[in-house]
Amino acid sequence: MTDKHVYVIHGYTATPTDNWFPWLKRQVEEQLNIPTTILEMPNADNPKLQEWDELCDRLIDTNHELTIVGHSLGCIQALRFVSQHKIKNIKMILVSGFDEVLNTLPQLHSFTDTSLNYQTIIPKIDQAVVISALDDDIVPYHYSETLARHLKCQFILMPNGKHFIDRDHIYEVPVVFQQISLMNEYRENHFNS
Repeated sequence: MTDKHVYVIHGYTATPTDNWFPWLKRQVEEQLNIPTTILEMPNADNPKLQEWDELCDRLIDTNHELTIVGHSLGCIQALRFVSQHKIKNIKMILVSGFDEVLNTLPQLHSFTDTSLNYQTIIPKIDQAVVISALDDDIVPYHYSETLARHLKCQFILMPNGKHFIDRDHIYEVPVVFQQISLMNEYRENHFNS
């Protein structure tokens, strides 16, 4: 069996040390013993589609059993990565994600101008979940709900948490760690039964 690796793809204006990313890395490595890489996406304040694609292509090792965690714009990037590679059995946790034009963030349109081809993405996914908060004021939760519907996966709507960023003093998101744990336990039990 291949070894596991968790990759975290942050969103617009973020860095690997922001939000709940360092906390998640610590939790996953200490409690699940799975190496975790928080990608540092280039020019996060002015993201370019091609640069983000190239970085993921270079740094995500598809020889591992992959769990990809995306936050906000990182969700589209995670799905783009899956669509562009011959990979399978991917686990995905997409937080505050969207896959359509956000009128509030016109600078991100290049990421949503081309629709994702879910017919090529869904067969590559072992398990996926989309998480949002009822009070998200940056990506209203109905965008995440639509994303989950497109992905034909579970949608978890939290009562609060807004956009899950440090602006709102969110430094831990236990539901994300819980989902990683569940997905990786399932795979172990699935193989051992």
